[in-house]
Amino acid sequence: MHDLIRAILLRHKNKGITLGDLDTLLKGDGINLFADTERQKQFIDTVRDLIQAGVLVPLKSARPLTGYGGLPDRYTIRQNLLAEKETPLSAEHKNELISLPRPMSIDYYAKHADDYRRDREAVLRIRDLIEGGGDEVLTVNERSYEIFGDEKAIDEPRHAAVDGEAVLRNLGLTLADIRAKKVFEPFFYIEKGFGTQQGKTKRTVLIVENKDTFWTLQQAVTAGEFDGITLIIYGEGNAIQKKFEYIETVGGTRDDLYFYFGDIDREGIAIFNRLQERYPDYGIRPATSLYTAVLKKAGYRNAHPLRKDQKRGQFSFSPFIDAFDDESRAAIEWIINKGRYLPQEVLTAVDLRRMKALGLSETL
Repeated sequence: MHDLIRAILLRHKNKGITLGDLDTLLKGDGINLFADTERQKQFIDTVRDLIQAGVLVPLKSARPLTGYGGLPDRYTIRQNLLAEKETPLSAEHKNELISLPRPMSIDYYAKHADDYRRDREAVLRIRDLIEGGGDEVLTVNERSYEIFGDEKAIDEPRHAAVDGEAVLRNLGLTLADIRAKKVFEPFFYIEKGFGTQQGKTKRTVLIVENKDTFWTLQQAVTAGEFDGITLIIYGEGNAIQKKFEYIETVGGTRDDLYFYFGDIDREGIAIFNRLQERYPDYGIRPATSLYTAVLKKAGYRNAHPLRKDQKRGQFSFSPFIDAFDDESRAAIEWIINKGRYLPQEVLTAVDLRRMKALGLSETL
């Protein structure tokens, strides 16, 4: 524990540090203090030793934390007292590094002895995996558990007990090198002739932001009341950002036509813009006819004030707004600039049966 905390303090860029910072950084090294009472005791003893040695100097305004044995919560780090060199690698560890097979790189761990001692077991498991050969490919989470004992270590290191992603990076390895593949969370969808038309024509795919409108549209399509759509995807709000990669699994190609339909509000527009930016090869466009139908039915000046503040970070109307005519563009900009919204639920099953009266088209 002493060597690990010392290594953390050496890497820390700021002059000050809190116990909460140390706790978080230790989690990144695979140690959860509150899940292991013995390690928690070691932590408390180590911090006390560092205080006594003058390495950690409690701030005058620091307050004692009961959960950490009454230790002060904030410190100044005296880096000059940490300047001692790392204990060099033993001959055994040097030989292990030198003998690592390609494509494993030894550059990082040859210069960071403490990190190698910390990550050594995982490094040797990876070595055995690569030397063992074979062509079996596991999912990222399966391989992560096999190597690190934690299924989230590689793909979600922030939620894991160890940063497996960092270990792979230190070794210069890719997922392909450890025979792992990412699997994509499936989206819920309904198709009508999507599979049978594959390779014969450009199919029309509609992504719908909200659940109720998804069900309304899929019922209209399957009942033949809204023709021209062969696949409807439930976008589930922001979830579609990751889930859209599942499109290849259901047979979608970049040659198909993709449309998006969501709420007319700041977040709905942002979801579309992020989706198009992340998957530019699919040419995703707003379903302008559906958005226009919402505007015509509700009237843009009847848009409701937002129930809650939406994030006020960077926002752009484009490329979403560029797909609309001048009248619709002005209406949408008015709604957003006034802090209002129109939900896609404005359109009902009855409205979809009256497509022509609402100005809807089969091409969306």
